[in-house]
Amino acid sequence: MHSESMSIIRDANQEWLRIPLPGAEGVSIKVLKADEAMDRVVVKIRFDPGSRMPRHVHDCRAVAYTISGSWAYDEGSFVTGECAWEEEGNDHTPWSDEGAELFIVFDGKNGHYLDNILPDGTIIKLGMPILKAFEGVTQEEADSIDIEPLIEIIPAAA
Repeated sequence: MHSESMSIIRDANQEWLRIPLPGAEGVSIKVLKADEAMDRVVVKIRFDPGSRMPRHVHDCRAVAYTISGSWAYDEGSFVTGECAWEEEGNDHTPWSDEGAELFIVFDGKNGHYLDNILPDGTIIKLGMPILKAFEGVTQEEADSIDIEPLIEIIPAAA
């Protein structure tokens, strides 16, 4: 069902996609909706046991609801049914020892969401273009996407 004012997103019909980001091994994503007009992205994230994301800084507000499992970051830990409300500027490194599944809403400004900081100091900026490109695609389709024009990379200071 789809109309101008409502649509149904069939999560079960979407594949989990590997996040093409160094340091995010074992973390998968489903981009359920990337709404450019509202500057809002709705995703599901799945942490395999023992996985983590790179340290990142939010350029947006994020609300992360824990569907299953448990996960943590610098500010605290979360179990099934708990929610993290993250303001712009929040700086942390999320991980999960047992595995977890989260439902996250990003509310951005100007299409910017996360600045991922790699161990060498390189920053990979993720925003609407990459998330829109991954909306509803298969892993095979995701593997064929040239992500370089969709992200911004700021090399580490020499």
